[in-house]
Amino acid sequence: MTDGEVARAGGTPRAAVATPPRPSPLDSTPPPPPGRQQPASSSGDLPPDKPSRRWWSLRGLSWVGWTWRIAVVLVLGLLVWGIAGYIALNSAVSDANSRITASAVKALTPSNGSMLTTPTNILFIGSDARPGQGASRSDTMMLMRLDPNSGKIKYLSIPRDTLIDSQSCPSCGAYVQNQKINAAYFFAGEAGAIKTVEQFTGLPVNHIVVVSFDGLSKVVNDLGGVTLNNPTPLKNCGYTGGIKVSFPGGPITLNGTTALQYVRVRDCDTDFQRERRQQVFLAALKSAIVSPWLIWKAPWSAASLVSALSTDMSTTDVTELGWLEMSLTQPSKDHFLLPGTPTYIGNVNYVVNDPNLSAAAKKAFMSKN
Repeated sequence: MTDGEVARAGGTPRAAVATPPRPSPLDSTPPPPPGRQQPASSSGDLPPDKPSRRWWSLRGLSWVGWTWRIAVVLVLGLLVWGIAGYIALNSAVSDANSRITASAVKALTPSNGSMLTTPTNILFIGSDARPGQGASRSDTMMLMRLDPNSGKIKYLSIPRDTLIDSQSCPSCGAYVQNQKINAAYFFAGEAGAIKTVEQFTGLPVNHIVVVSFDGLSKVVNDLGGVTLNNPTPLKNCGYTGGIKVSFPGGPITLNGTTALQYVRVRDCDTDFQRERRQQVFLAALKSAIVSPWLIWKAPWSAASLVSALSTDMSTTDVTELGWLEMSLTQPSKDHFLLPGTPTYIGNVNYVVNDPNLSAAAKKAFMSKN
């Protein structure tokens, strides 16, 4: 009986029952059990992927992630440190180059190669000029020999009172004849000092460094002081300005003011003892600059030191010098002094050079042993 017939007979029509569609023969996927969600098909919409980690994110990092991120930060930090240090050093070197005369550069004996591969002699001159003073006599004259082949740095100091005459140096200029060797710097400047040292000693001078002692005070203070082993005790020695200074033997720490007094005072001992003190101070100063504890500020410490210098050396030369200072040995037995005899001539104190002893000192200075 149809729904219409049921209605006419006074009955209630039956509710329509939905007939589920028959699965297509092409659809082999069985219907999901009741209460479960139909899995997504390969042709349907995919659920969104989990967002990938940004490289700078630290959330849930493995040790590999931590390692390479730390390595990147260290490399970038080292790069910035190197560039900033080089800029500071290069600027200081440019200023130091501008203070050296063209005649001095011309008077130098050209080196045959890099300091890293070729023995090199550097003449250090300490200027005792006071503020506002023009030409002055050199307060210190010292040769440094860098020899990467022997693995050593050696020093040869020339007493400032050494007599230059026709017998000791026939080829030296007339301006320095019958004068102390420090007069060469007064009469003929840096070029005259270079020529006189080369002719008097017979040793080549490849580079020159003129040190302003007043500038050293700032360098020492910037380093927080310099500690050294004083070989010659001094007590109540007269110094500039009418003051008295004293330095005990053994380990001492110098600040900017006392360092200047230490290298310049000369009333209580001989030129030979004074030269020894200056060698010890120079070695201690360089050791402080390249100290492992202060290596992070080495470029800026070097720049501060260079600011107290006049030199022909380039930034590359200064960098190579710093490397050799750290890598070569500097035994005290390789600190030499050009020997002579203190003598008064016309009430003036000179050091008369001893040719035989000087020849032995120069040979040891130039040797690879």
